[in-house]
Amino acid sequence: MKRLQSLIVCLLCLFVLSDGAALACSEIFIHKGGAALVSARTFDFTINEGFARFSPPGIARKALHAPDGVPLAWTSSRANVTFNVVLPGSAGAQAFAAGVDGLNDAGLKVGTYFLESSRFPPAGSAPVLDVASLLQYLLDTQDSVEAALADLRSGRYRVGPNPSRDLEIRLHLFLHDAGGDSAVVEFLDGDVTITRAPRVPVLTNDVYAASLKRLSRYDGFGGDRPIPGSGESLDRFVRGAFHWKHLPDQDSAEQAVRSGFAAIQVLSVPPIFPDGCTRWTIVTDLANRRIAFRTLDNPTIATLDLGSLARAKSVVSEIDLRRTDLSGDIDALFDARNAFNPASTPKAPDYDRPENWAALPAPAERGKPVDVFFVPPTTCFSPDTWNESIESSRANPLVRRSLAGQASVFAASCNVFAPRYRDAHIKVLEAPAPDREQALAAAYSDVERAFDHYLRQDNGGRPFILAGHSQGSNLLLELLEKRFRDPAPRKKLVAAYLIGWSVTRDDLTRFPQLAMCDAPDRTGCIVSYNSQSAAPGMSIVRPGAVGVNPLSMNLDTRHVPREANLGAAFPTADGLKEVPRFTGAQTVHGALIVDPADPELTPTPFPGFYHGYDYALFYRNLERNVRERVEAFLKAR
Repeated sequence: MKRLQSLIVCLLCLFVLSDGAALACSEIFIHKGGAALVSARTFDFTINEGFARFSPPGIARKALHAPDGVPLAWTSSRANVTFNVVLPGSAGAQAFAAGVDGLNDAGLKVGTYFLESSRFPPAGSAPVLDVASLLQYLLDTQDSVEAALADLRSGRYRVGPNPSRDLEIRLHLFLHDAGGDSAVVEFLDGDVTITRAPRVPVLTNDVYAASLKRLSRYDGFGGDRPIPGSGESLDRFVRGAFHWKHLPDQDSAEQAVRSGFAAIQVLSVPPIFPDGCTRWTIVTDLANRRIAFRTLDNPTIATLDLGSLARAKSVVSEIDLRRTDLSGDIDALFDARNAFNPASTPKAPDYDRPENWAALPAPAERGKPVDVFFVPPTTCFSPDTWNESIESSRANPLVRRSLAGQASVFAASCNVFAPRYRDAHIKVLEAPAPDREQALAAAYSDVERAFDHYLRQDNGGRPFILAGHSQGSNLLLELLEKRFRDPAPRKKLVAAYLIGWSVTRDDLTRFPQLAMCDAPDRTGCIVSYNSQSAAPGMSIVRPGAVGVNPLSMNLDTRHVPREANLGAAFPTADGLKEVPRFTGAQTVHGALIVDPADPELTPTPFPGFYHGYDYALFYRNLERNVRERVEAFLKAR
């Protein structure tokens, strides 16, 4: 599992925050009349990647970031649900999850809000707790506002910022509990500043005291100015205070929840601004330990019952908040055993909808005589689900990177069609067989349906290439095994580039319609190889693999020198970085043994493991060979 975690860290692609990121989160706390204790808040940001996590007691954790000290470590004693955003790390560091909002089974509720003026305590000998981990720590270990404040003042640890790419995470907190206690916690001038039972229970993105001072200028709060309507933090505070003041007494928690959604709506940032908008709206009923939420892409309200979850669930489990099929009670979507849970499988894509294709040329742009049906590799790394939702795929930069660095090999000769699909999470590599098979079955069903749609709606009688990488190649091999016994599609198959996956002798024996490419111009055959050094720290080559050398495009096991390499091409922000004669190659026991000339261009999680560069190392040779096979196929026709 440590090897798998290292692989995830290496392969995870990071988002970049824009300079004008919207950091306009707002909260109104409703405790008027009856027993209603309801928090209503928005989460406003440029990034949409996030997840809801259930955590039981007994989970060992430590601070995410402690560059100038020892990270605080703890073990949770309370069950809780948290909402987390995935942020890019700084200076090439891995992505991390920052807590946005959450509730524990004691009724402690914590929300975080960006505060640019935060200044954290100076370095010292106490363990460090970065502010991005603070919400999870408090919900794991504290049962009331009073206890949380005492812990923050204890001196057992010091709170510090957490750097994300182009942005330092600085937050203040709004705490409530089921007994009705409430507090704002801020880190100002190196000290912890606490406002107990704030008389106006609203928080935005300015220091609370400054927000109150601004409020006194407005009608109904001591001044004569009209209530403002802008999205600025102080204006939102005034507007939130106005709506809170005029809310009627709440006769029930259900009424308070409805009022919470209505009141917080006036503080939401609409999705017309390029620098971010309201992504999530979360309304929490503290007394009954229930959470209701909706997202920008899914306005239907979904609900969680923490009491029910705490009784039924025993492991950490997460739900991707980019899903658009979350509705009503979603407790069952949290996995009780961390095994494959059919109820949590995202909705299958409809391939009549263009947005469910990563590449779909318009009919007028299909001018090349040959198509490629390209299936991207694994892009599902976080959150911890078994299959990636299509909504997640649309926002996933790894899909775009695959098109730019892999599918582009075929673009000079082919019209590129690439479906989005519910790819199986990277953990299937080490999962028990029943879980692995069910997750891959969901992925394969999408690929097969997308291929049928392509043949029926988009192919237009043209010959085609099948191509993929890693998991995509695995699924295409299954497609060849199941669907290409029929000679009709075989007659149109130029070749199958199943790169980053092994085709074995057993595969070739069991499915005689499969054959490996033994010459650069042979058609209807398979190109397959896996790049590694002679003694790699990790290998994914299957026993009995039969490999094609991409420099010779045959099955010869002799070494081909780097002089035959027309050029490696590595995707960068500015396009492809090309390096001629980057490496030679030799097929040994089914593995493609390579020796890259510049290790800095091929960083790997394990020495000599070059899986992520299978296309890049031989980019121009692959591009030329695609052209050769297409020409040979068309000539034979």
